[in-house]
Amino acid sequence: MAQHIIIAEPSYLMKRGISAVISDIVQAEVIFMDELQELNNYLETNPVDLVFIDEQLLSNKTQRDLFFQLQSEARYIVLTNDRQEIPARKKFTEVISRNAPKEKLIPLLEKVLGDSSVENRKKSAILSERENEVLKQVALGYTNQQIADRLFISKHTVISHRKNITSKLGIKTVSGLTVYAVLNNLIPKDQIE
Repeated sequence: MAQHIIIAEPSYLMKRGISAVISDIVQAEVIFMDELQELNNYLETNPVDLVFIDEQLLSNKTQRDLFFQLQSEARYIVLTNDRQEIPARKKFTEVISRNAPKEKLIPLLEKVLGDSSVENRKKSAILSERENEVLKQVALGYTNQQIADRLFISKHTVISHRKNITSKLGIKTVSGLTVYAVLNNLIPKDQIE
């Protein structure tokens, strides 16, 4: 499963370079962003596995404070020019110097990109009983309203459960959720139309 990675960096060349190195190490869906406000808006509604952020983007205190409030269980790497004092250093998984030689950079990125991502996914992939019920209904092809009616819950609750399921499993499509449900014996293959 591809990791969901954001590179928040104003330099196009840096973004492309980091993305190229990442693609040599893991399968990833990489999104580029230029500003901290753009990153904050994205983090409010989307789960991510890893965020690379340029230290210069942390200069606006208001946006920086919001960024730290929005931080989830994802890993965060700050990119710095000279390892100067980074605001809230403890909130970052790693600090990476832009001048790091390849011999130090590649092993560090391999460690971070592989570090506990499998374990975190296993922990977060545990669905609640209700989420499993909703997932079964989704896999069987029912709409949100039909699921709500069948499970005696509101449509908004169904939507909330679906967001949680997508976040925990990292699967965004109905077909992907259906495959997951079949592979995990939540529904028999012969029930799929």
